[in-house]
Amino acid sequence: MNAPVRRLRALDVFRGVTVAGMIVVNCPGSAAIYPAFDHAPWNGLTLADLVFPSFLVILGVSAALAHAARRARGQSVGQIERHAAARALGLFAFGLLVDAFVFREPGGGIRWLGVLQRIALCSLATSAFLVIDRPRAEPWAAALLLLFYWWLLARHSAPGYRPGDLTPAGNLASWLDRRLMRGHMMTPVQDPEGLLSTLPAFATALLGLVAGRRLLSARADPAAAERLGALGLGLAALGWAWSAAFPFNKHLWTSSYALTAGGLALAGLAACLRAFGEQPPRAVAPLEALGRHALAAYALSGLAYGLLAHLPAPGAASLRARLLAALFGALAPRAASLAFAVSFAALSALVARGGEFVLGRKT
Repeated sequence: MNAPVRRLRALDVFRGVTVAGMIVVNCPGSAAIYPAFDHAPWNGLTLADLVFPSFLVILGVSAALAHAARRARGQSVGQIERHAAARALGLFAFGLLVDAFVFREPGGGIRWLGVLQRIALCSLATSAFLVIDRPRAEPWAAALLLLFYWWLLARHSAPGYRPGDLTPAGNLASWLDRRLMRGHMMTPVQDPEGLLSTLPAFATALLGLVAGRRLLSARADPAAAERLGALGLGLAALGWAWSAAFPFNKHLWTSSYALTAGGLALAGLAACLRAFGEQPPRAVAPLEALGRHALAAYALSGLAYGLLAHLPAPGAASLRARLLAALFGALAPRAASLAFAVSFAALSALVARGGEFVLGRKT
């Protein structure tokens, strides 16, 4: 049996920061939102657009570490793959359940693909690459996926549109989604977690897998974080240059967007590794706890936020509106909305930390 693989706690902190960012973006106090904390309407890049790619990069890093840990415990490749398949299937099914309550088209269709479903698909594909175990092929696979996706969207379009059309209705990815999933998308025209755009999203997860393998072999090297940060910034710069020909677009998960957002996520992870190393300080324990229970925290925060938005309250349209007025009513609308979202994320982190104390985990 191989030596045990220790948990990379700085990765948990970075995952916690990412989940907190998800909550801030998804749980504003009102419709008054600063542009940086809202997704770009179509082409463009905001802070909010960096959150989901960061989670996919973390997924890839975590997959590499978890696979090595399971192999060190003596599990067979078959056992690991069955566990990965069951986990992905459960996550996909949970995503469908969430969407059954949250996203419905006017005709009543349930959204088939969403954030949790995309995470499930990328997780399953990443575990397949780990089973194949060809580390040298993984960077090439990511590059080929991004180039192939660029070629598809740059040379093709929906019928009746010019080749390379990237408008919501005219691009190839949205047309394919309408052909195969009409009535089961986020909007009648386009789904930001559609079928074809899952390819570059998986390439984003592969960037994390490549980084995870490097960390496995060099985590004791103090220079590992610097090299990872340099790699991330280099990829981000490459994506930024590519955006001149293939613009940033989260809705389509364009290749330039995947490279820039994924590269910045790697740089963010490197910063956490450099700042916290193997022993993060107690001050970031709530974020670390949030990162250890990321998917549960994301789902439960969304449920709690939904309840606040729908429960009635005296003198207000909802309990959320009542809390917003009581706690942050003295602020300008956008500032109040952001303060509510940040407070909600902080409360989620504290709940995650408190839950660990209740369950006896006091790291």
